[in-house]
Amino acid sequence: MPRIAVSVAGLWRSPQAARPIDAPALSAPVQLEAWLAALDDTTRLALCRDKLLVSQVLFDTPVTVLERTTDETGRDWCRVVVPSQASALDPRGYPGWLPAVQLAEERPAETAGDVGGLADGVGEDDLEGEVVVTASRAELVLTSPRQGGSAAGDGPLALSFLTRLRRLAMTPTRVEVISPLGRGWLSRDSVQPAETPLPADAATLTQLGQRFEGLRYLWAGNSSFGYDCSGLVHSLFAAIGIALPRDAGDQLATGTPVALEARRAGDLLYFEKPDASGRPVVDHVGLYLGEDTLLHAPTNNARVERRRLSGSHYAEQLCAVRRHLG
Repeated sequence: MPRIAVSVAGLWRSPQAARPIDAPALSAPVQLEAWLAALDDTTRLALCRDKLLVSQVLFDTPVTVLERTTDETGRDWCRVVVPSQASALDPRGYPGWLPAVQLAEERPAETAGDVGGLADGVGEDDLEGEVVVTASRAELVLTSPRQGGSAAGDGPLALSFLTRLRRLAMTPTRVEVISPLGRGWLSRDSVQPAETPLPADAATLTQLGQRFEGLRYLWAGNSSFGYDCSGLVHSLFAAIGIALPRDAGDQLATGTPVALEARRAGDLLYFEKPDASGRPVVDHVGLYLGEDTLLHAPTNNARVERRRLSGSHYAEQLCAVRRHLG
């Protein structure tokens, strides 16, 4: 199954949705920070208003390719579904388009037995598993780039929170991994073994979520380079081993319904506003921290924040509470 071969790939509504200003987000290696820096308030807003971008997919995530096409500039595109992002739009996973250059074929057929150096003295339990990035960002230093694959650039590859990689060896300071770009290593304190997830409790969600305070909102953002409201809670819950659908409307159909006044820390709060026809629709979700405090990615051109519910328009728009923690 093909895998994402850039730090974060944008999932676009169609090949025609990408604009000239989006070129840095379409390359391999992707130039995410340059792209985000070039977007002004108007071009950021257009991502949302025109639904140009639909989601993001992290490095080494497997996808299913449904079809291929070439746009008028000669760029090759793939229509894919992302099995790890559940969606009512497609039972196979979240659908969208991405540049073919941002995909690689299956990981190289490499085993822990092929690893020298780091594997010496490492127990069997440390090999042949996966690690998850639990730092806000992590750096992958390539040591054996894959021949014929896309280059990562001159320096380390910046990885988003929640990126998963297959580990080959682990020491107290480093983890050696295999990826679509070849073999490399990450700092041990930036990752967590996948088989020992973080505690599934409100305190962990709060601690993780507060790391992203001040991060600028990005429509369809699902990485620590920028989140939208549902991307933020989707990622936080995935970090504690709870898989939620990608979008707020789909998330609402999961979990245990709770009375508004019975909400407690760790619950998800949903908010509704009238659509163009005047019908109320759920268009926002945030994490309740307790003590009348909401953590959320508010809206276009805003930043992830903590705020009090009382006296705000969010208190008026609150329509549902869902509980996922035992």
